[in-house]
Amino acid sequence: MSTVSVIISTYNKPKWLEKVLWGFNCQTYKDFEVIIADDGSGPETKELIDMMRGKVGYRIDHVWQEDEGFQKCRILNLAILACTTDYIIMTDGDCIPREDFVQV
Repeated sequence: MSTVSVIISTYNKPKWLEKVLWGFNCQTYKDFEVIIADDGSGPETKELIDMMRGKVGYRIDHVWQEDEGFQKCRILNLAILACTTDYIIMTDGDCIPREDFVQV
């Protein structure tokens, strides 16, 4: 079981999300899971997440809700419920992390 959950919020920006997920693959601290908090993105985002699951060295969980306008707080709450760890880090789907982001 991982010791840290990283929640990444996203909405219809799969190209940016891909860069962020690759950034987390380069972390110096490896004992974490990623929860994607998806506020109603289209199928391109799900396809990207499914593809990335086979390419990165950490677990990815995709929490999605239907697009009902800007509901970021609600999807973040659902993502928190999906976490399996005691520690949670939150970031956005267009913030590429430095290699020590999780470690710090």
